[in-house]
Amino acid sequence: MSHRESLFVISDLHLGGETGFQICTARGRRRLSAFIRSLPSQVAPSQPAHLVLAGDIVDFLAEQPFAAFTAEDALATRKLARIMDHGDTADVWTALREFVSAGHALTLLLGNHDLELSLPGPRHLLHQRIGHRGVEFLYDNQAFVRGPVLIEHGNRYDDWNAVPHDVLRAVRSALSRRESPPAMRPLAGSELVVGVMNGLKKQYAFIDLLKPENEAALPLLAVLDPGVLTQLKHITRLARQASRARVRRDGSGLPEERELISGDADPPGSQLLRTAQELAGDAGEEIGAIENLKSWWEIYQAGRSEDRREQLRRLRKALQIYVQAQHETFALDIESPRYLKPAEAIAQRGFQVVVFGHTHLVKRVRLPGDALYLNTGTWAELMRIPDEVLSHTAAGDTVLADFVEAMADNRIDPWRKLVPTFARIDLEGEHLLSTGVFVFEEDGKVRPLDSGL
Repeated sequence: MSHRESLFVISDLHLGGETGFQICTARGRRRLSAFIRSLPSQVAPSQPAHLVLAGDIVDFLAEQPFAAFTAEDALATRKLARIMDHGDTADVWTALREFVSAGHALTLLLGNHDLELSLPGPRHLLHQRIGHRGVEFLYDNQAFVRGPVLIEHGNRYDDWNAVPHDVLRAVRSALSRRESPPAMRPLAGSELVVGVMNGLKKQYAFIDLLKPENEAALPLLAVLDPGVLTQLKHITRLARQASRARVRRDGSGLPEERELISGDADPPGSQLLRTAQELAGDAGEEIGAIENLKSWWEIYQAGRSEDRREQLRRLRKALQIYVQAQHETFALDIESPRYLKPAEAIAQRGFQVVVFGHTHLVKRVRLPGDALYLNTGTWAELMRIPDEVLSHTAAGDTVLADFVEAMADNRIDPWRKLVPTFARIDLEGEHLLSTGVFVFEEDGKVRPLDSGL
């Protein structure tokens, strides 16, 4: 008799950070604990549930002291302990332990914000908290495969966040022997978060609620704070190195990892960096002349610019670039070619369902051959730039200025959204029975997601 299995897949929990610095807030964590505890009731009484946490489970980039990668095992372990013990985050780990103790299965995949989970100390602490029985942790670049289903985080198809697993493996090997680990070149995306976004977040709390955290953000970051341009140049050099050293793409979009090398190719986002420099204009000199006045809003508010309308033009253009980079971002049935091409290539190898996370944007897209691509979205909060700020009118200028003032004052609640999504895939042996993406509502009900967010 065939074995029936129900896979519940979530990703991008981003547990971590101090209160006020978190993107998975208290309401998200409470919903997450409730979701985990609800899973046994979503399957038949005699059937175990299988929960897959598909990467970015915790967020080491949000933990002090900030680092693009924490290679010191003891420090990484302390950071994880702090994440696990923070307020109601502890209940998430309790819920996971209860889940596996009741005979259900749990699989964890590595993302790009939680690389340190793969180190010996954090792995040991993880199993201390949730146990070993029924728990599988895939941390060495493996995908999770169950019959016709393939699940992975998805960052390996993103030049800015593709992990050099050969180097990470060498780090783990050294730490297991109490040797000094080799240096690992930081991910460009992690450098962007730690070197730029974490600092800007003190002024603009919304900055890491926007997606993507890659080259599309460069013009917006440069306009909000032209002082970051020096850092952005460094980060785009990292992205160039990442693109040449870790990822070679063919028509399928699939990466091939190889030895780290440097090169002189145009870096990913180089055109966007040039645009960022143009949009910053003379603001960098202006900022340098104004002590303790660093952000776009502070300059605008202080009236130091001769032409506020020009400042609004710069900001609007940056926002337009950002929005265009996410054409139809919140549409359920459209995915960026960056992820769609690899998903199609995977499906061509016989998989009927391909599941990624990473982007924070839930998707359900038909692939050739009647295969299906799903993205599990996020349990962190999201923010969508209001369409009105893009209007080239005097009224649009007013809306844009009001919007940035609200952002600068961290009055962002009207634009924050919590839409905790998951994929459910039901199998009978190797046979696919059903699949879909759903929202776990505040009242504990499950709602099929059949349109955009």
